[in-house]
Amino acid sequence: MITKAYNGKSPRIGKNCMIADSVVLIGDIEIGDDCSIWPGVVIRSDTTPIRIGNNVHIEENSILHTSTHIEDNVMIGHGCCIEAFVGHDSMIANTASLMPLSRIGAYCAVAAGSTVLDQAVMPDYSFITGSPAKVHSTIDPDNPKHAMRLARTYLDGERGMRALAQEYLRQGIWDWKG
Repeated sequence: MITKAYNGKSPRIGKNCMIADSVVLIGDIEIGDDCSIWPGVVIRSDTTPIRIGNNVHIEENSILHTSTHIEDNVMIGHGCCIEAFVGHDSMIANTASLMPLSRIGAYCAVAAGSTVLDQAVMPDYSFITGSPAKVHSTIDPDNPKHAMRLARTYLDGERGMRALAQEYLRQGIWDWKG
C-alpha cells in the first residue's frame, strides 16, 4: 500500500483492515474497522476529506475522490468512480459512477454501469439504474427476489467479502492494518 500526506494530512486506517499492496491513499482519509480495499484502488483526498465507515469493501480499480463519505456495511464493486455520499448497507455495482455531491440513501443498490449525476439525491431502499441514473424500483429487504440487490448478500456469510478478506489476511497475501 502506498500512503502519502497531502497538506499535512495523512490517511488513518482502522482495525482489522485488509489493504492490497497496490492501493494508493493520499491525504485526509479516514477508513473504519474491518474494511477491505482491493488492488488498484485509489483514494485521493486533495480537495475535501474522505470518510469510509466500518465493514466497507472496495473492489479492484475503483477511485474515490472529492466529498466522498461512505457509511457502514457498504459494498463497492470493480471499477467504480465515487465522489458522493453513500448510505449504510448499500451496494454500488461494477463500473457505476457517482458524480460529485450526489447522495445515495441507505439500503440502496446502484446497478452496474449506472451514472448518478451531480447533486442527484436517491432515497433509501432504491434500486437505481441507467445513465443518467433514476430510481427503477423500491427494494424490499424481506423479498428473496431482491437478495442480489442487498449489500449483505455480498458482505456476510462464509463466501462474503468479509470472509474472503480474512482469508487473504490469513494467507499473508496483502497488508493488514490495525
